[in-house]
Amino acid sequence: MQYCFILGHNPTLSIAEISQLLKENCRIVELSARVLIVETAKELNAEALQQRLGGTIKIGQIVKSASSQGLSAFQANIIELLKQNKKIFFGFSLYSLTAHDELKNYQSQIKFLAMETKKALKNLGLSSRWVSSKEKALSSVVVQKNKLLTQGAEFCFLVGAAKTYLTKTLSCQQADEYSYYDFGRPARSMKQGMLPPKLAKIMINLAQAPQNGVILDPFCGAGTILQEAIRMGYHNLIGTDIDDEAIARTTANIDWLAEQQKIIFSELGLKIFPADARILSQLLSPGSIDAIITEPYLGPVKISNFKLAFFNVIKELSELYLATFRELKQVLKKDGRLVIVFPVFKEGAKLHYLPIMEEIKKHGWQVVSPLTTTFSQNTIVKLTDRQSILYSRPDQHVLREILIFTL
Repeated sequence: MQYCFILGHNPTLSIAEISQLLKENCRIVELSARVLIVETAKELNAEALQQRLGGTIKIGQIVKSASSQGLSAFQANIIELLKQNKKIFFGFSLYSLTAHDELKNYQSQIKFLAMETKKALKNLGLSSRWVSSKEKALSSVVVQKNKLLTQGAEFCFLVGAAKTYLTKTLSCQQADEYSYYDFGRPARSMKQGMLPPKLAKIMINLAQAPQNGVILDPFCGAGTILQEAIRMGYHNLIGTDIDDEAIARTTANIDWLAEQQKIIFSELGLKIFPADARILSQLLSPGSIDAIITEPYLGPVKISNFKLAFFNVIKELSELYLATFRELKQVLKKDGRLVIVFPVFKEGAKLHYLPIMEEIKKHGWQVVSPLTTTFSQNTIVKLTDRQSILYSRPDQHVLREILIFTL
């Protein structure tokens, strides 16, 4: 069976997360900056997988592929699938499988195909409505609000240089849900920056902790990682932070989440308390943690004098991270994973990393590639020389560097 994954705005991060969940149980058929097509021996539970993934927008199943460049070759397949619904809503999306997004010629074909599909369905005595958009692809919000997955279908055309694929969307990202659990929380702090819930979920997946394992976030901030871990079914969680206000925010947000999801706290092995990450080994038992997932303090959001910052901010952060790594080594289980965000400071086109990797390795830490063997050899994948993934928005001056370590 062949499935397609519509990737998020950072394809390397999306692919890394997928690779950690699928492991080596698939073969890559096609991969572009927007789309991953894989072949699997077993059927995938697309809805469950979509709920687990933070960096995938849609999951679909390949219906047919054709070497023809015309979309009309797929009309019979589309009609057959739509006939299964009593009230029919349908939509089409276009995605490119090449480095160059050459889809302009296909947009006129989309309209023609939609009109022909409506006509064919009417001849069968079936009423239908075509859901369209000014964009080449329907957003997950449009797909959900127009009930395309429950009362019809969305079809994606994946256009390559030699072959075009027709896919039927099986699931899509719950954009409204992410927004609700981000902006709907009672305690947020824009001054200190906020880890996006989608990124928190991706980091949890990269950690590969057992479902009953103990997860630690030693810089819990507003509790985003703990929140997403709870929503993913993890119960044994520890959140600490040196800042009492951060602990208060985390507690308020977790209380709110428990109320939203009708969670009984006594059923969770959840501990939230103030603590300096640089003395954690005095508070936690040796080797008691299965996975550590965290975003420490990344420094100031904007830097006016970079030369001064390089000698001050980077020096200060390097000391914090090194001291933290020494402590975390004491509490993490052998072969457990640490998924952590490092700051990367942007000075024009130049990037400045924390210069502490060699020192970290001297303390026994090993860097783990975020990609399994199946996914590691591709030009779309962009890992740094440090085997890390960079995550940022265009206007950000401090980038996130996501790294995985083990002992």
